[in-house]
Amino acid sequence: MNIVILNGSPRPSGNTAAMVSAYREGAESAGHNVTVFDVCRMRIAGCLACEHCHTKGRRACVQKDDMQQVYPALDEADMLVLASPVYYHGLSGQLKCAIDRIYAPGYPRRLRKAALLLSSGSKAVYDGALYTYRHSFLGWLHLEDMGVFTAAGDENKSPELLDRLREAGAALTDPNDHNMPRLVIRADDLEVRAPLNQTQAARDLMNRLPLTVSGFDSGMDYCCELKEGVFDETEKQQGWVDGDVSVADGWFAILHGGQEQSQGYRVMVVAHLDEEANERIRALPPQVTFELSLEEPYVSNKASIQDEARS
Repeated sequence: MNIVILNGSPRPSGNTAAMVSAYREGAESAGHNVTVFDVCRMRIAGCLACEHCHTKGRRACVQKDDMQQVYPALDEADMLVLASPVYYHGLSGQLKCAIDRIYAPGYPRRLRKAALLLSSGSKAVYDGALYTYRHSFLGWLHLEDMGVFTAAGDENKSPELLDRLREAGAALTDPNDHNMPRLVIRADDLEVRAPLNQTQAARDLMNRLPLTVSGFDSGMDYCCELKEGVFDETEKQQGWVDGDVSVADGWFAILHGGQEQSQGYRVMVVAHLDEEANERIRALPPQVTFELSLEEPYVSNKASIQDEARS
């Protein structure tokens, strides 16, 4: 697994750096590849809100500063770790600049897991940092929570803390299918599930759910109008496999047949139904209304962020 750690501490040998070092040591002992970016020693400006990245920039930020070193690593990362001292109940300003600039790629292609390391002078000061982590990363990016680790006062650099971080890093495992969010498709008495992939369009769809769409059977697909969302043109594929689910260009489509004749079409596939589920879709009437929602089976396995912060 590829792990990127964004260290938001300006102190090269401080408490946060010690936490990062221990976590990295544990992860590397388990065979993971770990890249640490000390963002306080990098030239990373704040977001300009110019929207170049989401228009003609195609996920590329108009600012050519040191964030250009971070973007390629993020696109190859399976896991992101945020590490920071707590300033005014939140993350450091330098780390916040780097986080804001993740807006350009939008949804890093392979990212599936996240963890948070926080150092502070006292307890009960984590609310701002936890809010950012819980809503922007676990919620918006739909990442699996691998834990929140805090150190307050004398806990910083303690052998017990560093051992716990090494153990947590060593216990990390590669992403697997049980952590993959699934699209739930309902119509009348039918309910099927389709694992969502890691495309920009799939990540965007997750944040638009729940949705209700209506359409008709063309003989090859159920085609439903849907307001256009985010997608990367380079992630489209030529043709489809029966059971693919597509979202792009103003349409939601369940491509239940015709794969042999599909090579003349470019489609943005976001999910795939297995053969049994696809056969059930084919049996629906010519016109249908679909209720779309998100199932995240790993949610129940997430540790309580608040409990972790108090430990």
